[in-house]
Amino acid sequence: MIKRSELSILIYIILVASIVGCVPLIRKISDERVAKAYLQRGREHENEGDLVEALRQYKLAMTVAVDCRNRVDTKLRSLAQKHYKAGLKFHNNGKYGLAHQQFLIALRLWPDYPEAVERLTSRKRIKIKSYIVHTIEQGENLSQLAEKYYGDPGKFHIIAKCNNLTDAARVHAGQEIKVPEIEGVEFLVGKGTLKREARETVDSGSWGREGHALKEQEYEETLEAEHKEEEKQSVDQVAIYRENGVDLFRKGEYQEAIVELDKVLNVYPEDSMALEYSFKSYFQQGVALFEKKDYLAAKDRFESCLLYKSDCDKCHMYIERSENSYNEMHYQKGVECFAGEQLVEAIEEWELVRVIDPNYKEVDHLINKAKKILKKVEELKKSQQERE
Repeated sequence: MIKRSELSILIYIILVASIVGCVPLIRKISDERVAKAYLQRGREHENEGDLVEALRQYKLAMTVAVDCRNRVDTKLRSLAQKHYKAGLKFHNNGKYGLAHQQFLIALRLWPDYPEAVERLTSRKRIKIKSYIVHTIEQGENLSQLAEKYYGDPGKFHIIAKCNNLTDAARVHAGQEIKVPEIEGVEFLVGKGTLKREARETVDSGSWGREGHALKEQEYEETLEAEHKEEEKQSVDQVAIYRENGVDLFRKGEYQEAIVELDKVLNVYPEDSMALEYSFKSYFQQGVALFEKKDYLAAKDRFESCLLYKSDCDKCHMYIERSENSYNEMHYQKGVECFAGEQLVEAIEEWELVRVIDPNYKEVDHLINKAKKILKKVEELKKSQQERE
């Protein structure tokens, strides 16, 4: 005869067993927890000598991780493309400063975005053969100037870049504007009104070739000076990454700040400002995650802090608190599940604790105890089925 208590457990286990087979599909738990569960089961099978099943569990864990990575990567690339297109729209409207910001954001989201890299690093330059100084009249804009001097209002960007304007729409009456004569582009004014300035250059983007108004030797010297300037601008790009990183930190966008600051540290590993703000970014992330009770993620962030400042006492304190809080949280959940006869769930909770600290409150003993009860219930279920 099966006792009433044993029958009660048996009925419960039958119900649970009907669900457990579909757990990977229907249980609403985080991808991180699923991956950790697969890893833990893999370790158990490996320790028991069942290497085939251990490998299968590890592959499942890797599949979850790869799926998560691919999903996030796809979202980031899609978002980067949106910012890049917004940058193109700003650029075509002559809002070069806003366009530059959008291209930088696209590059933050997708560091290898080829079009964004090209936009931010391309330094094709053109030498101004000559120019005329035009004083802006009331109601006049750069498109009208381009129409007047080039016969094409769409060439307003030539004038904007020649004058280092970040927004081609922002000109005012009385402002003096240089309108350059460019090789290959018809200039609709008499030569007597032009001022010769062969050494001056502007960023051409993709619309022209260098002129040759200087003598050959002078021209080569000019090009050499320009190349040096371009090298300096390349180095200055690191300063832009540093500035972006600090600005993102101040806005509370810590992960984005870390991405930008990493670009600096890849070039200058000892950059003090990048090191300091990387540390601060990880620390702020850690505190926020700790307050949200995402203790393992918080622990990871504080451990990352130590890479930048190994003598951080607060970091060591938070790491210990994170581990203890994580273990206690899942230990108590396991106790609650066990008390409610949810043995499978109890084992899962305690296994999460055992990964961090196998000796925490005899959690190993509790797992074995729960497994023995499950085994006994299975035997009772099998015996009941044979009698029927």
